[in-house]
Amino acid sequence: STPRLAMAAAFEPADRHDAPRGEDSNDFGCGQPFVLPPGEPVWPMREDQMPEITQSVAEFLEVLLFQTHIDRVVVLRDGVRLLGQQLGIPAVLRRACAASGEERRQRGGESGSAVRGFLAALGEKQQERFRARLWHYGNKGKEKEVKQGGKKKTLRELSELLKSEEYSTLPPATPLYISELRWLDKVRHPIVRSEWVKTATSVDVYDFTPLARRMPLWERSEGGIFIGDRGAGSGLHVDQCLWSNVGRNWCGFKLFAIWPWEERLTIPNEVGKGRVFHLPLSKKEELWLARAKVLCLVRPGDVWVFSGGQPHTALVIGDGLNISAYESFVPAHPDAMGLLVKTNMGKAHWESCWMDDDDLDELYEDVVDNLQRSLRAADVDTRLRSRLQECVGVMRSNGDDYCKELWEQEDRGERRRQREDEESSYTAESEDRTPAKRAKTSSGEPASC
Repeated sequence: STPRLAMAAAFEPADRHDAPRGEDSNDFGCGQPFVLPPGEPVWPMREDQMPEITQSVAEFLEVLLFQTHIDRVVVLRDGVRLLGQQLGIPAVLRRACAASGEERRQRGGESGSAVRGFLAALGEKQQERFRARLWHYGNKGKEKEVKQGGKKKTLRELSELLKSEEYSTLPPATPLYISELRWLDKVRHPIVRSEWVKTATSVDVYDFTPLARRMPLWERSEGGIFIGDRGAGSGLHVDQCLWSNVGRNWCGFKLFAIWPWEERLTIPNEVGKGRVFHLPLSKKEELWLARAKVLCLVRPGDVWVFSGGQPHTALVIGDGLNISAYESFVPAHPDAMGLLVKTNMGKAHWESCWMDDDDLDELYEDVVDNLQRSLRAADVDTRLRSRLQECVGVMRSNGDDYCKELWEQEDRGERRRQREDEESSYTAESEDRTPAKRAKTSSGEPASC
């Protein structure tokens, strides 16, 4: 096992990226219930399926940055406050969330989609500022995207589409899920003013510690926000890239399941992509969940880390809105790098969720650049430098042909990057539902992890 850092000071926030603080840890300005209704049904969970609970910020960040996450879900209770993420959701979204919650309470909590109330409270002008995807759950166990044509839509266009004749038969109480909510156009990051991003979160775990900037990969430029009703969520899937995810949960409750690495192909093939484990469960669904490696209830204020390379799913429960966001990254651990370079390889990665070939090449370019930049930095200590060098070794020996070509270029003092010719389209979407894209082939695919 990896030893814990001797000095928690290594995990103090960088002064230049000081995160906003001071919000009530039970609310964060979202105005949503922070307890489940009495008798709220949940998935059955055994003691041996419980997540790991860390006892301190230093312990959690040790796990986050320096350990592998396969077959693990590690939770930091009250992590939103402890990691300075209270104001991570933009004020305009928090105000709409709080207004919809207040209106719902004034109506006596009558049934109806909380997401519809949120969209109404946000208003058309503000909806125009965001891009997102929208899903409905009119049929038990299934997710269905609200869309028309292939063009990406603003939140206002999606809201109008929901009112169109095509979707007029959906009952008002049908659960809805806004996924991958981002700014429509790039904006200056409110903390790091030199960064131009589409991510709508105002502060990320990335901003809490300077060590995050030394990891092999941390995708924050287009991270999305997820807003859902009871019964909404992310159907079973594997991420398009075999990286790790750190999730933040500002309000509402979410059931989360992840299946063992050894069942990374069998479970998706049996269950099928996109299945939602709605309550009450069928007998077959109970048996599938019984095979999960970890099952947990994500609570308001929780921060949790897991591997996106394993089959996983999430389901919102409880009254009101659930609001979460994710950051995708690769920690400083050779096994994590070994997992990343198995992306789009058939024995490791479920084919229905593969990343686009060119996008994966561009992601590898970013990883090489990040590693080289970190290894040149004077502030990298001996332990981190050793880990990063191990990651370089894994990319050189286990990576695909393009990984090896990139390092050969570095050895020759050359540098050519596809992404500088045309903009990369890869994004860090923890609950990604991108259709399967063309495969990446490799003459040196590992037989096992």
